[in-house]
Parts: sequence; structure tokens; C-alpha cells
Amino acid sequence: MSVVSHSLTYADLLRERETRDERLELIEGEIVVTPAPAPLHQVIAHRLAVMLDQAIDLADFGVIMQSPLKVFFEDHTVVQPDLAVLLRNRMDQFGPQKVEGAPSLAVEILSPSTSARDQGVKRELYARHGVPEYWLDDPEAQTITIFSNPQGDQYQRETVTSATAVSATIPELSVDLKALFAPVPGI
Repeated sequence: MSVVSHSLTYADLLRERETRDERLELIEGEIVVTPAPAPLHQVIAHRLAVMLDQAIDLADFGVIMQSPLKVFFEDHTVVQPDLAVLLRNRMDQFGPQKVEGAPSLAVEILSPSTSARDQGVKRELYARHGVPEYWLDDPEAQTITIFSNPQGDQYQRETVTSATAVSATIPELSVDLKALFAPVPGI
């Protein structure tokens, strides 16, 4: 007796989301559950979204979106970055239910439960699908690693910063890491 297996699709992901209340991604045909983010993760995501908003949205360069957000690369790969930026030249990818294709910038905030995936398979997916720039935000080390110049499934350029993160591809975009990682009052 042979076992038949097949790669799951976007339609399968949508059916799963109807029956489950978890954050789900579809990575190369496999459904992956991502735990709910911790409070500090959410504070950092919000701070970064505000900083990106001031540099991008308010200047009318594009839009910033926060998870939960579906980024559709292909029928077998739908991810949810913590933050995504679509510049004006990619606004045709802004769909009613999902972003259809590579955002201009994808951001993942590392946490113990997602760190290996964010630094491994998701970085490769973002490069392979042509995301021009990928930021890995590390709250523990208080750094941002900026990946740019995707070729194949690898980024050719990697910059780690602990002071000011300066975009490799978006003019005028920089983030003060001291402000981003400032202690949360009361804790």
C-alpha cells in the first residue's frame, strides 16, 4: 500500500483558518502554526510601525501593514511577516484579501518560538520571491539585521546595526534603535 501525500495550497489554508483560531502560515505546502506574540514583541512592532509610518506613509511613499497580514507568494506559500511595506511602485499588489507578491520591505521580530524559521526558511523565501529588503529585529540583542540584494534564495548583502538602522533600498528610511528598544515604563 502506498501513501499519497500532496502539498497543501492556499485553499487548504483558508479552510484551516475557518476551523482554527491560530496564526497560520503556509510555507512550501506545509501549514505552520505561529504562537501569539508576547507583549514586548507587540510593543516593539507598534513602535517600529509608527517609525516606518512617519518615514513612508506620511511622506506618501507607500503604506505600512502589520500582522496578521497574508503575503501570497504562490499557491503553496503564504506568509505573515510582522510588518510589511508596499512602496507606491508596488501598490498593484495590494489586494482586498492579501498582498499578492513581494512587498518592498518585510520585517520579522525575533522571538524564541519563531527565531529559527525567521532566520532560515523565511529569509530564503523572501529572497527567492524578490523582497528587495528584509529586516530581522532582535529585541534581545537590540539589533536590526538588514538583508538586501536578493539573488536566488539568498541575500547578497547583510548589515547588522545597533545604533541606527538605515534602509538599503528605501531612501530616507532610518530607525533609531535606542528609541525602538527603550524600556517599557512600569516593567
